[in-house]
Amino acid sequence: MNHSNNLRIWPIVFPLFIGFFVTLLASGCATLSKPTWPWSDTTAGQDKSDVDDESSSVISSEFTPSDEDFGWNALKGETINRRFKKMVGRGPNESVANDALAEGDDLFVQKEYKSALKQYYRVIDRWPDSAIEEDAMWQIGECLFFTDQYPKAEDQYDSLVKKYPNTRYLDRIAKRQFVIAQYWLALDEKKHVPLLIPNLINRSRPLFDTRGRALKAYEHVQLNDPRGSLADDSLMAQANAHFLEKEWLDADYFYSVLRAEYPDSEFLMPAHLFALQAKLRAYQGPAYEGGMLDEAEILADQILVQFPNQLGSDEEERVVRTRAEIAAQQALRHWKRAEFYAKGKHYTSARIYYALIAEDYPKTMLAQRARKQLEGIAGLDDINDNPFPTLTAFLNPDSLKEAELDAMAEADAVIASQDSTGESQPLR
Repeated sequence: MNHSNNLRIWPIVFPLFIGFFVTLLASGCATLSKPTWPWSDTTAGQDKSDVDDESSSVISSEFTPSDEDFGWNALKGETINRRFKKMVGRGPNESVANDALAEGDDLFVQKEYKSALKQYYRVIDRWPDSAIEEDAMWQIGECLFFTDQYPKAEDQYDSLVKKYPNTRYLDRIAKRQFVIAQYWLALDEKKHVPLLIPNLINRSRPLFDTRGRALKAYEHVQLNDPRGSLADDSLMAQANAHFLEKEWLDADYFYSVLRAEYPDSEFLMPAHLFALQAKLRAYQGPAYEGGMLDEAEILADQILVQFPNQLGSDEEERVVRTRAEIAAQQALRHWKRAEFYAKGKHYTSARIYYALIAEDYPKTMLAQRARKQLEGIAGLDDINDNPFPTLTAFLNPDSLKEAELDAMAEADAVIASQDSTGESQPLR
């Protein structure tokens, strides 16, 4: 009986109890005192200004308390770590950071790089987001560089640029990363290590993929300082690296970026010449897509027009010979299509391709054969390969055969290339 009465009373008493407990906490928070830690200063009655605590001199225009320490951000690991360091006397302190930076610089001059690293890390720990942290991050990269720890050094340089995009060390960082990339490529060429085999011996070499890390370092040079003196050099180096490995599409991409973004580069003409060869080697034949061949044709003409006084006699001869080779390949593409349509008795489409060969590539060996083929199929009508033309027209009245669409597109291209009104840009 008493047990049932207790159950009836409990829903009424429980909310009152919770309310009383919350009120007690709210009223008692102001009377709670901060616990005394073993490492805290327990000098009784001493003026706070007389306490020689290095964490007391944190006032500076560079350091501003973060508003992210409140709300859910207060539960982040970095926020907890920052509060703990401040609580144990290792909070932000400009004077301590300056002393550590000076000591680190002295050790760096004496080539005590390992000891200097400790001091520079101390600078970052005691006065983050400041000019002296920027200096310390640069010096850390230098310590790693001069101890041949190139992977860590390259990462450190890149981290510095990411945190301080307009750092005053930008040009020097680009030089360091460029030299590291050159060294890694040469090292990989001399002794290639398979991609999945880790490097556990040489700390100047990345753990995996030395060549890939070298190309990434070149990329950092161009992306971090796109208007720097080594930006076009890094693009050219990446393109040449891909070219030597017969990665034609990648090489052509970097050559094209260099031509588009650095028109005043000293590598402009070589980028044109190497890109022409890359495009030709990327072309896979008449049975495949011919966009790369079209680009090579335009680029060859552009080289002859843009660099008439810079090309040597041998280079000019090679470009002219390459241009003739491109014309032969284009004629072969048209010939294959013309033969395909002629065998299927689609003479209208075949005549268009034969005419393109005879008119656009008259100096090729296929031009004379194309003229003879034109004479042979002159006046012939196309075969109707639709067994039910009435039914097809009823079910799909807007349909056109693929051959007719292709022929119409090629005819439009011919009209555009011969347009003399100035309204359309010539294709060739």
